[in-house]
Amino acid sequence: MTKKESAEETGVVEQQTASRSDIFDALKRGATVVTGNKRLATDVRETFEYAMAAAGLEAWPTPHVIPWPAWLQSVWEEVMVSGVLPDSGVLLTPHQEQRVWEDIITYSMSREPLQQVSGTVRLVQEAWRLVHSWQLPLTGDEFLYNRDSTAFSGWAAAFESRCRDEGWIPADHLADRIRDCAEARAPAGPEELVLIGFDILTPQQQSLLQAMLASGCTVRWLRPANRGSRAARVACADVRHEAASMARWVRTRLEEDPAVRIGVVVPEFTAKRDLVIHALDEVLVPQVVRPGSYSTARPYNLSLGIPLSRYPAISTALRLLGLLEPVIPLEEACRLLRSPFIAGWEQEASARAMLDGRLREACEPDVELKTLRYHASQTGKPHACPVLVERLDVWTRAAWDCPRTDRPGQWSRRFTGLLDAIGWPQGRSLSSEEYQSIEAWRELLSAFAALDPVTGPMSAAAALACLRRMSGERTFQPRTGIVPVQVLGVVQSSWLQFDCLWVMGLHDGIWPASPRPNPFVPLPLQRKSGLPHSSEALELQAAQAVTGRMLAGAPEVVVSHPQRNADETLRPSPLIAHLPVADPEFLQLWPAPAWRDAVHASARLTGLEEVPVPLQDCARARGGSAVFKLQAACPFRAFAELRLGARALRQAALGLNAMTRGLLVHRILEKVWGELDSSGQLAAMDAGRLGDLVHRMVDEAITEIARRHPRSFHGSFREIESERLCGQVLEWLEQEKKRAPFRVVEREGEHEATVGGIRVRLKIDRMDELEDGRRVVIDYKTGAVSASQWFGERPDEPQLPLYSIAVEGDLAGLLFAQVKAGTMAFRGVVEGKGLIAGVKSWEQLAGTRDAGSWQEVLQRWRATMDRLGEAYHAGHARVDPKHHPATCTHCTLGPLCRIHELNSPGSEAHGPEAPHE
Repeated sequence: MTKKESAEETGVVEQQTASRSDIFDALKRGATVVTGNKRLATDVRETFEYAMAAAGLEAWPTPHVIPWPAWLQSVWEEVMVSGVLPDSGVLLTPHQEQRVWEDIITYSMSREPLQQVSGTVRLVQEAWRLVHSWQLPLTGDEFLYNRDSTAFSGWAAAFESRCRDEGWIPADHLADRIRDCAEARAPAGPEELVLIGFDILTPQQQSLLQAMLASGCTVRWLRPANRGSRAARVACADVRHEAASMARWVRTRLEEDPAVRIGVVVPEFTAKRDLVIHALDEVLVPQVVRPGSYSTARPYNLSLGIPLSRYPAISTALRLLGLLEPVIPLEEACRLLRSPFIAGWEQEASARAMLDGRLREACEPDVELKTLRYHASQTGKPHACPVLVERLDVWTRAAWDCPRTDRPGQWSRRFTGLLDAIGWPQGRSLSSEEYQSIEAWRELLSAFAALDPVTGPMSAAAALACLRRMSGERTFQPRTGIVPVQVLGVVQSSWLQFDCLWVMGLHDGIWPASPRPNPFVPLPLQRKSGLPHSSEALELQAAQAVTGRMLAGAPEVVVSHPQRNADETLRPSPLIAHLPVADPEFLQLWPAPAWRDAVHASARLTGLEEVPVPLQDCARARGGSAVFKLQAACPFRAFAELRLGARALRQAALGLNAMTRGLLVHRILEKVWGELDSSGQLAAMDAGRLGDLVHRMVDEAITEIARRHPRSFHGSFREIESERLCGQVLEWLEQEKKRAPFRVVEREGEHEATVGGIRVRLKIDRMDELEDGRRVVIDYKTGAVSASQWFGERPDEPQLPLYSIAVEGDLAGLLFAQVKAGTMAFRGVVEGKGLIAGVKSWEQLAGTRDAGSWQEVLQRWRATMDRLGEAYHAGHARVDPKHHPATCTHCTLGPLCRIHELNSPGSEAHGPEAPHE
């Protein structure tokens, strides 16, 4: 009895053992080879072409190798062309099917809306495929198992009904439709069919193949012949060490034979993809970390891509389309300015980076397109971007033509036009990977346009949201040329053959995998029917089969597992525990250090003689009191921030940042004391009038500052902030009432002082005059402060000591007004005890007890400020933090001053006093 006769009698297509040469012989006969995945189809085609060329042939039959879903579609197209089924219906695309399911589920759950519709739809579609692939009955009581399965039964009935009414064919019906054609002896499929890369065949597949056998087609289901191999096991400290060891092993094999075929199989590939890429890049192509190396070719290929939306060119396109919204998040706008995929980037890259910094100065979480254009159009400014302005104007005109609603096909064309208007992707020349991702984007737009038959008109926001979701769900991996290293998931490794193979991550926590049954198919039904992933026994059986296949996948096989994951101890999978431990001679890991480690090891920092760059005599130093504060903290920081302009970009935050809140309090108190004038007027005003005054001043101050922060002060936020500020200011004024009589003689007064050879401009928040004519300087603070920070050779807060130099007349005290909810108080130092309640006199402070008088305290401050000013004037810029590392905690100049490398091995400069290279 032949294999064909056996299959016809049993009704089951049986699996046979075959080699790769058997596949090639079938292809030469004109057979169709159907594979279990796309990667295997590509591999078979490439190796067949290579084998034919190596055999010296000049011509050979075009190999017909195709994955199962594509084969079903091609056979169905043949049936349609033959005219056997004139009214067969329209085959739904995957995105069309998904949209129909979304509409059905959303409508069904309108009273209890789902939080994650797309996630539910994916699971429902998987359940639909399982039901048809395994020929499970949807009628009867079995799907009344629980709420989820009952809901699925209703959704499936609605889906079937809508498809029937509209004449649509779901993809999961194709196999059954083609089977019906085969049973009717209609033309359906090739004369010889070879299946490879299938661990199992579902009942639906078996049914179709049996019908094809009966119609005269030869069907063979093949598994690879077992090749003799040497396998060993490697235990690694953790997953990073495992990835690094794998990469070094790959490097050794490539050094020995550049033409070798190497496979790397990674279970849980999605979670470990970035880690594996980093390890391979670091060892195989370390130059990719260098600027401008975006087009560097890699000697490996990945079977698993990432969402299309994560590719830089595509994420830029989606952000650009987001400009249709009235406002966009600041971070999104800044990413657009830094993107190299917008016209004019090569000419304006630096200016656009400056524009990024300019937008951040407002610290607003959102930005309007007109605001972006305004700053970009400021001719003569370093952030002026004329090309960008021109493109934004073209974009704006195109955006005005967009209707409120339209169908997906029209939105697809409009989105393409908008991207063309702003010059996407014309910023610079494209790499192969970028070009391919853009081609995939255009295919995605076509798929989006194809939603017209299954959905109605939608708004621009809804269309863009749909496109974003589709791009996030579309997994894309750029094509590469023939490369020696293939990095694969477990499923993609089926039937692929290598000269050497490394299988990662086979610890007992993931192999065998835990069951993951579909929640919408009754679990008892899944287990009774033997559905994949429905039970521990089935997972073990599948893992055993796959493990055996992988261990026979190459003459040399290395299987590894990590021993730890954070605090968790891991053991080898019981399916590989029997393998011998690999010895160093077998592994032969590449011994040279990674490029990054070699660079660090060869570093030789050299301390250079400090070459001061002095200021001109009596030059005005920008920064005010910050000159002295930074010079005291670290001379290099003062030089870098104030003279070089080296400062970190501001980060936007929801709500107001601390600086803006402080400015608000300053402005409100300035306005309040502009109305009150003295403590007498404050005491004479009753609570109602005082509250009205404060409320009015708060409203005026918010109105002023809202012009610079329009996105923050909107809606209820303004009311909440106004109420908070009124309470805070009124609480502070209660502190002012406790003071001895005074008169406010100056508010936000500007002063200029020459200190240590430099002129600085100072703004004093307030100056009061006491009854005896002496004066008190007050500076508002909304955070915690302490007078102890004013003293020493390098004071942490030299602001008020500096003010004492600028003030003329008899000075009685220097005060911080700590306007902080819950801790309202004056902090500082005064000339005599009891002058200000709660404030110590100079005699009571530890830093001044050895002074002979109040005047001597003021003279000491003058001497300290002079020394700091002279050092800044002379250009002293030594990397010398006052208290390392505490002083450096909030400094962002570490990469510039390299303070963390000063005492590193190999450095010739030691200690905080040493200058930097």
